Amino acid sequence: MKKISVYNFWLIALLALVLGSCKSFLGDDVNIDPNRTSDAPLNTLTPTIMFYSAEGTQKAAVVVNSYVQHIGSVTAGGFDAQNRNTFGGTWDDIYLSIIPNANEIIKKARASESPHYAGIAKVVLAYNLGLGTSLWENIPYKEADNQLTNLQPAYDAQESIYADILRLLDEAIADLSSPTTVFKPGADDLIYKGDVAKWAKLAHSLKARYLLHLAKKRGPGTYAEILAELSQGISANSEDFQLVYNDRNLSRWHQVALANNTGNFTTNFSATFINLMNGTIQGVVDPRLPLHAFKTAAADSVYYGMNPGAASGANVRYNNGTVFFGWQFAQNAPLQMLTYSECKFIEAEVRILQNGGVPTPEAYAAYQEGIRANMAKMGVATADINAFLSHPSINVGAGNLTLSNVITEKYKALFLNPEAWNDLRRYDYSDTILPGLALPANHNPDLGGQWIQRGHYPDSEAARNADNVARNTKDLNVKMWIFE
Repeated sequence: MKKISVYNFWLIALLALVLGSCKSFLGDDVNIDPNRTSDAPLNTLTPTIMFYSAEGTQKAAVVVNSYVQHIGSVTAGGFDAQNRNTFGGTWDDIYLSIIPNANEIIKKARASESPHYAGIAKVVLAYNLGLGTSLWENIPYKEADNQLTNLQPAYDAQESIYADILRLLDEAIADLSSPTTVFKPGADDLIYKGDVAKWAKLAHSLKARYLLHLAKKRGPGTYAEILAELSQGISANSEDFQLVYNDRNLSRWHQVALANNTGNFTTNFSATFINLMNGTIQGVVDPRLPLHAFKTAAADSVYYGMNPGAASGANVRYNNGTVFFGWQFAQNAPLQMLTYSECKFIEAEVRILQNGGVPTPEAYAAYQEGIRANMAKMGVATADINAFLSHPSINVGAGNLTLSNVITEKYKALFLNPEAWNDLRRYDYSDTILPGLALPANHNPDLGGQWIQRGHYPDSEAARNADNVARNTKDLNVKMWIFE
């Protein structure tokens, strides 16, 4: 009983923090009844799950995008050396702020005949299950709803988690298409402001992403399913699944850049990413580079990132002297979770795979649109976009398009998005697929010269749920079920 009471205390404290954070994010116009704080209404719970989805994604990205060499630690042998990490902050966001609140929304929406809220909650829940299983493989879900009465929930196998993700998304699409709903989301919807048609498109796009993960397991017939979902999914940058921060809550990556700018260095650009942008590998300078970074030595003609695992060799920083902290690191920069650009790269890859590895004109058009969409979103001038797309290294022609072309450009467009780790693991970290990729210096010796495949379960979970953690813990270099 003492254990439950202590947990109860911390859950109440967390709820107060969550409600305070969301109120701060939305402003003071949220319709919250102060007399019913123990029974939060739909329009209070909804921003909570969206806010913490972005928070959990960013916390994962700090480590994941070091593993994939987008960024790296400024101390030799940091995360980019592929050292063990528990992703504890993301775990807390998923299991304390998202799953219980999403399930409560679904329950309240059902009781109040408000399916649009249920649909949104199911989409967000599916996204977070996808994030969680990509980090730890087997995770609690079916027994994870009420930790006040079950502090040792069983873990669901990754195969089961993916089945639940697809089920939730199908249910969400049905809920969101309902012609009637008693309560309608509005300002409390931090992502789409109550536009349920956009939520339905997101559900289809998420299905495409997760079906791509499953394609190796499900077989070639999955490719037609993916294309069908994409045809009903996100179709413009304006429909991206992202949280746009504001003056009350600054972008988390802006805060990282701000710390770097004041001498509190934590991470910086990896040479692997920068060399794909600076012309070293592709023979053409990517016009997005000066929007991401600036050179600390203005006289240098080339941008250089840090050598992975070595924390040396860089002449770049996150903050940009021209546009103030750069596009990705601006004060109100969006935290991107799934974008139109990613959808086009999924389409390009799938069309090649569906055709037995042979490119098609449709695949080439999707590849070009994926590049154009990401550049346009970042504010690259149209003339610069066209010049890049016309360069021989990029304008390879429909008959010469390779999976490497697609994944390389997707890797650049997914900068700081944890989904990039799934792509590299799907292709066994191949440097044929992603040119320039190599094991980092000071590589984690526990990996035995192999690439990292998973996170470790949080220490708090190991203390509270030791038996289930022990049953599901594997060495960090063991592939997940989805990548076998």
